[in-house]
Amino acid sequence: MELFAGIALVVGSVFLLLAGVGAVRFPDTYSRLHAAAKAPTLGVLLVGIGTVASIRTFQAAVAVALVVALQLIAGPVGSHMLGRAVYRSLAPPLDGPDQLAERDRHHDGDRDTGG
Repeated sequence: MELFAGIALVVGSVFLLLAGVGAVRFPDTYSRLHAAAKAPTLGVLLVGIGTVASIRTFQAAVAVALVVALQLIAGPVGSHMLGRAVYRSLAPPLDGPDQLAERDRHHDGDRDTGG
């Protein structure tokens, strides 16, 4: 069981390290955002599994489960909101139609301006 815990901790830490390196080294905002959103979620999950497997107490399992659940909820939601903010403030690099702009134009006509 200790071997499994150690492997999970090391692999999770490698995912977190690669996410940090990707967030610093990738060339544009969207690829940095992708690196900062995907790998940490799996990394935190693996570190949590490794922690529970090595400590083996109910209290540790509950605490780690809460931390991992919060990360699994907050990480993707925060990344989505950050991506939307970046999209609205920077010109996105496109190689096809901008479906989000078309959707926003369609929904802007439905809004009540409260005038």
